[in-house]
Amino acid sequence: NLSALTSLKILSLQSNRLPEITALDSLTTLEELYISHNALTSISGLSSNLSLRVLDISNNQIAHLDNLSHLIKLEELWASSNLLASFDEVEKELGDKKHLNTVYFEMNPMQLANKVLYRNKVRLALPQVQQIDASGSPLPQRALSARFRQMY
Repeated sequence: NLSALTSLKILSLQSNRLPEITALDSLTTLEELYISHNALTSISGLSSNLSLRVLDISNNQIAHLDNLSHLIKLEELWASSNLLASFDEVEKELGDKKHLNTVYFEMNPMQLANKVLYRNKVRLALPQVQQIDASGSPLPQRALSARFRQMY
């Protein structure tokens, strides 16, 4: 029962075989949630956690990026090793996040299907991001966008 921990800022629930995110409604000041290495198949249960800056959902079985649009303070999203395949979902859910500077999507179908274009597609969907996976993008946005357009 976490309901009494209303001032909690950081919560780590890694490697607990959790099938869903629940019982976090009272944690309205929560800034960092580490819930990797579980059995999550979707992102839900975060509607009251408007202060989240860091969300680690890596190593689950999440197929769709959804229910993140309300997290306007999000700075880092770690979503590696899931089942994410849609760049459209990335742009829809994260494109308006002004503070988002770091994303990890490696080892998802969207990265594995085309490793060459993967970073460029993420950069176009999320131009505000400074770091994609383990290393930042070495090219400025304008140069990267121009190069990507030339490929098509």
